[in-house]
Amino acid sequence: MRIAFAALLLVAACKTAAPMLPENPGWIGGQRVAVTGPQNVGVGGPELAAKYLRDDVENDLRSEGFSIGEGGLQVVIESFEKSLLRASVQSDGREVQRIDVNGDELGCVSSMWGLAASDNAHCYSIGLVSAMVQSKAVARAAGARARETPQRTAAVPEPVERQPEPPSSSRVLTLRGKLAVLDLKNFTKDLTRENAQYFTDVIRQASLRMEPALDIMTRENLLVLLQSTGKKLEECEGECEVDTGRRIGADQIVSGEIQKVGTRYKLTLRLHDTHEGKLLSSAIGSGKSIDELDESAQKAAEELFTVR
Repeated sequence: MRIAFAALLLVAACKTAAPMLPENPGWIGGQRVAVTGPQNVGVGGPELAAKYLRDDVENDLRSEGFSIGEGGLQVVIESFEKSLLRASVQSDGREVQRIDVNGDELGCVSSMWGLAASDNAHCYSIGLVSAMVQSKAVARAAGARARETPQRTAAVPEPVERQPEPPSSSRVLTLRGKLAVLDLKNFTKDLTRENAQYFTDVIRQASLRMEPALDIMTRENLLVLLQSTGKKLEECEGECEVDTGRRIGADQIVSGEIQKVGTRYKLTLRLHDTHEGKLLSSAIGSGKSIDELDESAQKAAEELFTVR
């Protein structure tokens, strides 16, 4: 009597309580699962526990919300050793998830297999079912996507399939090489030189956003290159702007001016190819105030690099 009691105490000391199964993740709703195996069993303790393992796995699967039976997923327990259970989850004979359960990591396996065979089987079962429930591959194979969406009642019409929108009639120009943005000429009394330079920077930043493959020259770089040609930025007008672009090694050049027509501010932009002197595009921004012109400048810059 004392020996039996001591053995029970030893078993209790060698194992901890089995972990809890995870909560139903939401995609499990009666999917059918068949369990087979274990196909190979290690000698000793696993032989004693193997007769409990399949029933435990089926019971734990039911607890998670599965239905046990043929016609759905298959859980194949391939081998069961003292420290390792190997299994695979299959769908239509195709493996969708391989699961290895390490007994040393479960924290509930007793070393006294002769007295704790049933408990150890349950411990491995929880490890196997937990890994299966948390597998995205198993969720996809079980049709989780369809079950994640709440079922609609008959009174709610099915959603109408959205027709693809027609392709836009505009596209961004395909430009290569270097782009120079000359300082915008200021023909208004309301804007200072610094204000005009600000709008030039707006166009330069928009150019970089619209044409990320281009090498956008900085204002400082432009000034240095122009000085080497003996030209000043404010001296360039008309064809001189294209010629200036060639001199500084730019493949395309943006020029323009700000003026006031009546009560509105106007921003005019031009994009030239320096090799052929061809006008590639032009755009105009407009606003009753400087703030409105600021907003319009962004759109004008985008239009400048867009083929319509």
